[in-house]
Amino acid sequence: MNEAVEKQYNPRTTVTPEQLLAFTEQGTRASEEARARYEGVYDLRYGPGPLETADFFYSGKPNQPVMVFFHGGYWRARDKKDYTFVVSGVLPLGCSVVVMNYDLCPAVTVAQIVDQTRRGLEWVAQQAAGWNVDGSKILVSGHSAGAHIIAATLAQTGAGFQLKQHGIKKAYLISGVFDVEPVLQISVNEEVHLQPADVRLLSPVRHPFAPDIHYEVVVGGAEPRDWIGESAKMAAHLKSMGCEVGLHELAGLNHYTVLHEMDSPSGYIAKLIARDLKTL
Repeated sequence: MNEAVEKQYNPRTTVTPEQLLAFTEQGTRASEEARARYEGVYDLRYGPGPLETADFFYSGKPNQPVMVFFHGGYWRARDKKDYTFVVSGVLPLGCSVVVMNYDLCPAVTVAQIVDQTRRGLEWVAQQAAGWNVDGSKILVSGHSAGAHIIAATLAQTGAGFQLKQHGIKKAYLISGVFDVEPVLQISVNEEVHLQPADVRLLSPVRHPFAPDIHYEVVVGGAEPRDWIGESAKMAAHLKSMGCEVGLHELAGLNHYTVLHEMDSPSGYIAKLIARDLKTL
């Protein structure tokens, strides 16, 4: 393990254990409150993997867009139930929400998770008519590893996990890592098992993107310097591909607080979504 890289690429190094516990408990409470407030359909299966399931929350407004959210956890931790709180920021906007799960490392590889992401997004598009949402107006959002797997699916890698036909209009990449090479040098890789041969294929910033999807890249200003750099490089790369891109560094927010800008309609990320829903 390279300690200097660990400090930049392991978000846990930026907070104390007590702070991390408090942030986790905040998310748990907010998610429990969201499940109590909004009616959901839980554990819908989209693929054969043990965790290839999703929760669907209908806004009550027919033929409106749907937001698909992928959680973080560095590909080896967390669960969709920990992030139900994002529903509280998006559903009141009139946009239905799907909160996705996926299998975790080391039971599967990162490449397999990306393929599950593709499968999940294709499944959402197929379900749209039955859910009474507009399958031609899909928004995708992801935090940390969730941002990575969305970007890796949309990148034109030529791999089988590249998403091809879809109704995705907008992607919100929140506090992600987009070049996985540094992960080889940190403690997380003891569970993730990335290999040098994986780096190019699984690093979205190294591949072309089609300009048909618009992006918002969001990162906390209190995150490590190099982690912030990941978002800046990804935004610049997408812009170089001709994509419409916004880059947002939110002052004072760290890796664990930035996503809570999506748990209320008054949050910064929720306001971006509200703005975009008006123009879809």
